[in-house]
Amino acid sequence: MKQLRKPRKRVELPPIDLGPGVLEQSHVVTPFAINIFAWNTHRFVEHKITSLVDVERLRENLSMLWINIDGTPDAALLSQLGQLFDLHPLALEDVQHPTQRAKVEPFGPNLFVVVPMPMNQNGQFETEQLAMFVGPSSVITISQRLDGDCLDHVRQRIRKHEGRIRDKGAPYLAFAIFDAVIDHYFPIVNELGQRIDLIEEVVVDSRTPPDMYAIRDAKLELAKVRQAIWPMRDALTAMMTMEAWFDMEHRIFLRNALDHVMRLIDMLDSERTMASDLMELAIAIANAKLGEVTKVLTMIATIFIPITFIAGVYGMNFEFMPELHWKYGYVLALSLMGLTTTGFMVMFWKRGWFRSSIMVERTLRK
Repeated sequence: MKQLRKPRKRVELPPIDLGPGVLEQSHVVTPFAINIFAWNTHRFVEHKITSLVDVERLRENLSMLWINIDGTPDAALLSQLGQLFDLHPLALEDVQHPTQRAKVEPFGPNLFVVVPMPMNQNGQFETEQLAMFVGPSSVITISQRLDGDCLDHVRQRIRKHEGRIRDKGAPYLAFAIFDAVIDHYFPIVNELGQRIDLIEEVVVDSRTPPDMYAIRDAKLELAKVRQAIWPMRDALTAMMTMEAWFDMEHRIFLRNALDHVMRLIDMLDSERTMASDLMELAIAIANAKLGEVTKVLTMIATIFIPITFIAGVYGMNFEFMPELHWKYGYVLALSLMGLTTTGFMVMFWKRGWFRSSIMVERTLRK
């Protein structure tokens, strides 16, 4: 049987036979890469490594460290990270089993942040989890995929010493990473808005049948984006209350990021309302087209019922019918049929049945 649609992606569930905070040793591991950015006031180092052997040396020589892991590491590497940076086992378990929902949780000296990053999977919107550990002088980010993320702009700012990242500590780097993820949602929401505008143009301005499946696909995409963005509001609000990690200056930047999230939510709500209105309009147009067909059939039946009656009366051919041998009987029958048809046509025209009820000519406002 031909598959009509792509099945929706389901959230991966953690195993039920393991205790809380226990890493699954047989978990599926994808290829991963480890990049290290380390710096202080006078020095900057960037390395691509395959193990964590040199991490301790870099921590001793440089004041700030960012470890970025692209891909799904194995349980051994996660355990080693946990030992080096005092990461909580429950947070490491969330890294191994992505939750796909933004959240912020303090674990001792480290702050655990989860952010869904947007990605394009075969032309459809998907998200991958970005797990972030914010320590006193280090930030660790772990994403699900190896084929890129949305943090290249942050890396370039660090390499070129642009902005405040290399002059500030780990909390500001965490904000910069969170803010970069938020900014990458704006083109996605704008693209969805353009899709809805195109559908609206087809539905409202043309006489072609509306594509309700296209409207439904757009609504599903909007729902997926909103599901990813909405928890970010609560996460940023929680981060603004954590004075142990974010001082007053940091909270100003977090408030700006929260404003961006609220703008995205407002845009999504507006587009969802428009998509719902378009779906209702498409259904109304489909019903109106059905009404047009019914109206035409009704007019045809209304006209031919009296004509059939007249033809039946004058086709009985009884011997004593008055008009049976009359010279003008045939002309009289046809005249009655013509007058009946004309009378009904005039009545339909006066009632506006010949005007289309689906579309009216629209005049553009100047």
